[in-house]
Amino acid sequence: MRKALLMAIIVAFMTGLGVTGHATAAKLTSPTVELERVEVASYFPWADKPTRVPLILAFIFRITNPNDFKVALEDLKFTYGFEAKPGEYFDLNTPTLYDTTYIPAKTTNQLRVVSVLDSMIVPSTLAVSAGARVQALELKIPEVVKMWWEQIGDFSFGIRVSEGVAYITSQEGDDLVFFEGKFPKK
Repeated sequence: MRKALLMAIIVAFMTGLGVTGHATAAKLTSPTVELERVEVASYFPWADKPTRVPLILAFIFRITNPNDFKVALEDLKFTYGFEAKPGEYFDLNTPTLYDTTYIPAKTTNQLRVVSVLDSMIVPSTLAVSAGARVQALELKIPEVVKMWWEQIGDFSFGIRVSEGVAYITSQEGDDLVFFEGKFPKK
């Protein structure tokens, strides 16, 4: 009885000091999100109006968890654009993924995000969001869109991922991870 009472007093004293026999809580180190590659998930040959031609891309990301505990990617969002002239990118779409993906401790997972573009919508997107810039660069929207659809298989132009943000949760806290990237990597 005295031994149990003595142990209770020692535990209470050490707990009061903040010293226990348990390991202190780990701190969340931000995982990394990196664009690994872009794939043409499905291809349909170009056709002039009024035909609508889809372009289906898959963005493959590497998510690395440097922590000693698992983390969950709750959602991921990014904007991507195509290069029309060297160094001149036009944003075309912003995919958002809401699936929960767990990344074990000290592990890298791949995540595939599929996005669809429509040959009838992209010209309108360019005209509304970047019409003045397209004119300043002396580009013709129909020619640029056709070039993207015809040359996507060779990746002869750059694809840029920007404004990327991933929401990460864990037992040790939550984090927003920001990312960007280009493909092909030169």
